[in-house]
Amino acid sequence: MWTPERHFGSFGGLYPNPSVASAAVAAVTQHVKIRAGSCVIPLHHPARIAEEWALVDNLSNGRVGISFASGWHPNDFVFRPENFGRQKAEMVRDVEAIQRLWRGEHVTFDGPKGQVPVRTLPRPIQPELPFLITAAGNPETFVAAAQGRGGMLTHLLGQSPDRRAKEDPRAIAKTWKKCRAPG
Repeated sequence: MWTPERHFGSFGGLYPNPSVASAAVAAVTQHVKIRAGSCVIPLHHPARIAEEWALVDNLSNGRVGISFASGWHPNDFVFRPENFGRQKAEMVRDVEAIQRLWRGEHVTFDGPKGQVPVRTLPRPIQPELPFLITAAGNPETFVAAAQGRGGMLTHLLGQSPDRRAKEDPRAIAKTWKKCRAPG
C-alpha cells in the first residue's frame, strides 16, 4: 500500500504526513507492505523521517519502504521554506543521512549552540531501509536515483506511454549509461 505525501492544496490535500497514515495501516494489517509514495525529504528533518519510519517499521514488523522525492510546489514548503529552490540537493544529501540513522549510526546536525550528534530511536526491524526515488520525468532525477543505489518510482502524469515510446533511443541510452556509471 502506498501512502501519499501531504500537500497544502486540492492535489493531495486530504492526506497527512505519510508516516502517520502508514502507522495506522501498520496497526491494522499483518501482511501488507507499507510504502511512502512519496516522502518529500525537504519538507521534513532527516532525523524525524528516520524516527517516524523506524516506528512504522516496528509496528509493521519490518514491512516498510519509502520513495523519497524532492518536492515541487512552493506551498508545500511552509514547514521548511528555506529548502525551496534547492530541494533536489537537499533530497540527495538527506537520503544518505536517513540511511545512516536507520543503520544506527550517529549523524551530526546543526543545533542552536553548535553541532549535535544524533542517533535515532526506536531501532527499526529492517537493518537497511528499502528506498526508491520518485521522479516525474527529469532525467537528472533518474540519474540521482541510480547513483544513490535506490529504486525508481515514476508516473505518467503529464506524459503517456506513446510519448515515451517516441523518444530518441540514443538519448535514452545516454541517460541509462549515466545512471549505470559508478559513483
